[in-house]
Order: sequence, then structure tokens, then C-alpha cells
Amino acid sequence: MKLAWVLLPLLLAALAAAVLAWRGRLPGRTVLNAWSSLLLLVYLGATAGLGIFWVANQQLPVFDWHYVFGYATLLLLAVHLTLNLRTLWAHLRRRPAVPPAGAGRRPAAGALALAGLGLAVGGAYWLGLRHGRTELRVGAGAGPGSDLGLALIEAFHAHSSHSRAGVLGRAPATDWGGAPPPFKSLRDRALLALPPSWPRAPGQAPALHAQALATLLWHAAGVTAERGGLQLRAAPSSGALFATELYVAARGIDGVAAGLWHHDVPGGGLRALHTGLPPAVAAAMPDDAAGAIVATAVFRRSAYKYGDRTYRYVLADLGHLLENLRATAAALGIPLRLSSGFDESPLAVALGIDEREEGVLALAWLYEPGTAPQGRIDRPDAAAAARLRAATPAAAAGRGITEAVHRATSLRAVASGETLPPAAPAAATVAPGLLVVPAMALPRPLQAFYDPLPVIAARRSVRRYRSRPLALETVSELLAAMSRPAAWLSGAVRLHLVSHAVQGLAAGAWRYDAAAHVLHASPSAAPAARARTRAAALDQDAAGDAAAVIVIAIDRGAFAADAMGAARGYRHAFLEAGMAGERLYLQAGALGLGVCAIGAFYDDEAAALIGVDPQREWVVHFATLGWPA
Repeated sequence: MKLAWVLLPLLLAALAAAVLAWRGRLPGRTVLNAWSSLLLLVYLGATAGLGIFWVANQQLPVFDWHYVFGYATLLLLAVHLTLNLRTLWAHLRRRPAVPPAGAGRRPAAGALALAGLGLAVGGAYWLGLRHGRTELRVGAGAGPGSDLGLALIEAFHAHSSHSRAGVLGRAPATDWGGAPPPFKSLRDRALLALPPSWPRAPGQAPALHAQALATLLWHAAGVTAERGGLQLRAAPSSGALFATELYVAARGIDGVAAGLWHHDVPGGGLRALHTGLPPAVAAAMPDDAAGAIVATAVFRRSAYKYGDRTYRYVLADLGHLLENLRATAAALGIPLRLSSGFDESPLAVALGIDEREEGVLALAWLYEPGTAPQGRIDRPDAAAAARLRAATPAAAAGRGITEAVHRATSLRAVASGETLPPAAPAAATVAPGLLVVPAMALPRPLQAFYDPLPVIAARRSVRRYRSRPLALETVSELLAAMSRPAAWLSGAVRLHLVSHAVQGLAAGAWRYDAAAHVLHASPSAAPAARARTRAAALDQDAAGDAAAVIVIAIDRGAFAADAMGAARGYRHAFLEAGMAGERLYLQAGALGLGVCAIGAFYDDEAAALIGVDPQREWVVHFATLGWPA
């Protein structure tokens, strides 16, 4: 219906031309020129108005390639219409336009125009031929004993990195089609309506029941606001695309029958997938667990817009959601533990999903309050390494590098009699040479308590900031909050601070040492400048206007030493980075500050901005910080 309204002026013009042609009165070139000018006026006004409205309404960055080409097109159309206004006005008044002096046939100009058109079409055709030629291909030529998973991860990360030189040098490898629906619909399945979210009162005994589950799910993935036609969620998402889907495996949750369920966000409840736990799910669930939440990503929701960088975005987005889940469970007194070791394929079969389109990415066990889960509650079950190993990575797959990298980060159950290679030694948590750099001691953090539930409900990304500087005490509190509790999935996350306007702290790049709670200047970083920060973040104004930008990176040696393998370690590191970013959102929100997570940046310029060696450390996320405008 919307498409019909958009095409209506063109359809009416085409119908009028067809009727006149049938009557033998097809308009001449001047009349057709006037018609096309009128149509251009209509579409120019609609395009400019809608574009400005959406950019302003969503506070979107003013830079993106399609924005720039769109602005240039609008400018050229405006010039064209200005030059033809006299002819158009004369036609509307039914008077012949006076041709300009010297007007007539100009073969040279026409040939030049045709040549330019040919070059443009030829260039587009050449670029189109590149589709598929930049497919990620990790050669079978990797030597004996080499880690194919790590090789694929390194190739993927390099392939999905942005750079100014790479904009025209690399084309997307997979055509994902148009935008899918924002929610997964399983309306043919029975709906279990969940009660309203449960804000547990002080002193009220914690419990794991349907209302507590509803509170967990809503604060993880519920719709908290509607803006500009978008339904915004409790956790942030790149481009507001929200690829994550949640499923519940219930075994001992009061008010929820044992079985497998899909979280129906718009329906406000759970859709039944399986009565009773499927054997694969029951076998994986710890004996003392009452249930589980399984998180997946519908890749096309992000991939239709972000292409080969999609896997980065869905992991970081899911990390934000997992932190909301952890914080909500802690507030409700419900023990929750993330699992680092699980076989994705049996879970995907039980959920009835196609792993090429929707991948299982995370698994969280739920326990009855007062239960002491097997193993530490703030650590994943590393014991799973004894029964899992890395799946065979795929160099070429139906969904291109997104499917390939997902396979590489997946695990499979060890076959009977199969043995695993010994785990790599743990990497150092402090970068070599860091301690010789002069340290800037930070004020002791207050660690003030706040209720995360209302903060999550009110959280929004803020892209416009006042010029008011931040206090060093505030920055100290935020950095400390990002580092606690201890890492759940990966110790590879590294925090850097780019200071623009922090009282008592020189402008520039700083590395945060969480263990000592100090900042170390980055002597190899690029000279401090707001313009340089903005440029590295694809010219997004928020990065240049913020009082500070926290840059999250991951240490290659640390994630490569993951007990589950280097490729799975990459997934864990990205999830952990997202969790740290969400802790920043929540702590900043409790202090009245604004944050905006940014996943789009020039990777090489981001590394230079904070002075890290890309061979050792990869930048994975920006987070702007300041007082909301």
C-alpha cells in the first residue's frame, strides 16, 4: 500500500501519456519535459522533506554514503529545475518559451553526455561483478596443526573492517534482500500470556515464577518506547534493527509449563514450541537449573543494511542485552549464569530454526533463588571444554562470510573416543610495556547503589551533547562500573578513553588499567582533536561533540587463548565488550549522563586514535559520553 502511494504520481503520468498516445496526440518533447519537471518537483519535495524529517527525528548521523549521494542528487535536481523553471512556467501558462540564443543541436555535448552515462553504467557493472569476488576464503593451504578457526576470524575481521580506501575496493559478498519483519511471528502456536513486569518491592522474597520471567524478558528485549514508527527496545541495537530473538526452556518455573517457548514481544507472552524439554536441551541443562534463556540472532535484520560487518553488530548488540538480563536477575535475586560451552546445532534443531538464517549465540541458565549453582555463578562453565570442540569452519557458505564466521565460532559435541588438544595458556591481562608509562591515578569510585530496572526502562541513546565538561570523579565511576563484575565470558576486553573535555585530565587518548584503577597516557596515539575522533567514527557528530569517548578493544592474544578455542573466544570477547558497554549506559543513566554506542568506524583510524597496534589489539566499539543537550 505504501509503495502504491509513492508510485501514484508516476502511474498517473504514465496513464495520461498512454491515453494521449492511443488517441494519436502524444505530447512533444517540450511538454514531456514540463511533465517530468513537475514530477521532479513533487519527488524532490517529498524526498527532501522525508529525509530531513527522519534524520532530525531519529537524530541520525548526517554522514553515510547514501546520504551524501542523496544530498548531491537533490542539489543537482534543484539546479536542473531552476534552469528549466522558465520553460515550465511558460508551459503552465500555455505560452511558448523563448529559446535561448544559440540553442540548437549540439552533437558534441550529446556525445559527451552519452560517454559519461556509459562510464557510469560501466563502472557500476564492474563493481557489480565484484560481488562474490571478495568472498571470505581461508585457504585449505593453512599448514598442519594451524588453527583454521583463528585464521578465518582474522580474515573475517580484516574483511569486515572499514577504511576510506576500501569503500569502492570491496563489494558485499551476499545479497540479503530487503528488510525482514522486526519481530518473529509464530501466531500458529499457542500463546501463554505473561503477567506484567514485576518490580519487586524491598524486603519481598525473590522467586522464579512467570512474573519474574516476564520482568527478565521485558528488561532484556521489551519495547520501551515508540519513536518515528520504530519500536525501541530495552537494550540498544545498531541501526535500531534488533536482530536478537529470545527463547525459554522451562523446567521448574512456576506458572510456565515445562517445555520450549519463544518470546513473543508484541504478543506479550510465550509461544509454545515443544511440550516438555527436547532431549538435546534436557541433556545440556545442569541438574540444578530451573530453566534457560536462549538468545539467537536473525542475521538478515542487520545484514540487509550492514552486509559483511553484520556478525560484529549482532554480537555487540546481544552483549548489551545480556548485561540487562544479568542486572535484572541480580535485582530480582534470581541466580543466573552464562554458559560458554554449548553445542549450537542441537539447540537450533530443537528451536526449529535454520542456522544459516538465525544462529544460536548465547545461553543463560536460571536457578531458584537461594540455590548455589554448580560452579561459580559469575563464571561460565569452563568444564564444558572437556566435552566440546570447535566446529569445522566454513570458508564459503550460502550466506557468505556471516554464515562462515558463525560456523567458525560454534562448537560441537565430542564424539565417543575423540580427544581434544590441550588448551592454550592464558594470555597476560596487562599489555607488555604498559607499566613503564606514567600513570594517572583516578579518584576512588563510590560504587553507589542504584536500581537498574527504572534505568533500563528509561535508557535511550543520546547523540547530542552540551559543551559542559565531565568531572574526573564521574569518569572514574564510569570506568570502574564498566569493569565490574568480573568478566563473565572473556578477559580480552580493553578500555581506552579519548578525553575531549574532562576536568583535571589532559585531552588525548588514555588506556584504563582496571586492576590498579589508573589511566596510562597513550604516547603513540594520534594528536588529540575532536575532528579526528569524529572522522574516525565515520564523521558522526556525536563522537566529536561528546565530552569523552570510551573506545572498547579486544586483545587478540587473550581471546585466542580461550578454553573453547580462538574462534569461540572472538565471539565471547565481542559479547563481553557489549556487556561492558551496557554497564556504561546504565551507570551513566543513573548519573543523568548520555551515552551512544557506535559500531561503525574506520578501523585503521580508530586504532591510530588510541595508539594501539592492530596486530595485537582490535577496536570493536565506540561509546560517546556527555551531558545531554
